[in-house]
Parts: sequence; structure tokens; C-alpha cells
Amino acid sequence: MNGSNHITGVCSGLPLGIQDIMWGTDNGRVKNRSDQRTLKSTARILCDMCPIQAECLAQSIIGREQHNRIGGVDVKARRMLRRHAEIDGLDLSNSNPARTRNLTTWLRDHPELVREVREQSSTREGRRRRSEDQYVYRQRKAVKQAVE
Repeated sequence: MNGSNHITGVCSGLPLGIQDIMWGTDNGRVKNRSDQRTLKSTARILCDMCPIQAECLAQSIIGREQHNRIGGVDVKARRMLRRHAEIDGLDLSNSNPARTRNLTTWLRDHPELVREVREQSSTREGRRRRSEDQYVYRQRKAVKQAVE
């Protein structure tokens, strides 16, 4: 916290290159999938410790960020959170100047929903990855058998 009582995020203390790798904007530099998962998991942990996680998450939802894990939450989970907030009656339209503040408050009031949506999203993602891995394995096996 600096002299103007402005709270900064946990990530603000990290070098920009590390931020880009951990939060996914430069994930091409890390080729090993295990290392990518470790970095994303670490990023999620840092986001969960961050004093401005709700603000960061709200801004990414309002701005409809289509990439990266922001506020410890991926794109699918942010879309789900937006739908939940709108179902709860939040006006997230561009004409509402208080939409970011209202969404931030709503996110702070519903931490269990944020966790639940994040888990649902990662579970779906995990199933999709496993399915793709099985498909690739079957294709390799078929090619190998055809060659033999």
C-alpha cells in the first residue's frame, strides 16, 4: 500500500515477463504442459491471496476479456459468473456507470459461487483435455498398427 491508501494487487510486484507467463498472455514460451499447469495453479493461488481480486475479476467480466486467467478465474467461469450476476438482477449494461462497483460488491458477497463456478469450469476443462488426450492416443495407436 502506498501513501495514497491505494491497494495494489499481488501480481503488481512481479516482473512483467513473469506476469505474462503466469496469467497466460505469453504461455507459448513455456512448452512443457506440466510447467504451464504449475504456473497457472500458482497464478490462481496468488489471485486468491490478492486484496483486489474481486475488483480485478469484476473489471475482466465487465470488459468481457476473452483471454487468460484473470482474478484466478478462466474465461468460461467469468461468463458463468456474469450470467449468475445478471440473473440476480445486477445491471451490467454499458449505460450503468456503477456496474463495476456493483459487480465487485456482488463478487465479494458470493465467494462460494466464485469457487463453485471456477471448479465447474476446471472440471469441464479437465474432461475436455482428457478426452482430447485419449483421442490423440487412439490416433497414434491406429497409425502405429497400420504401419506394422
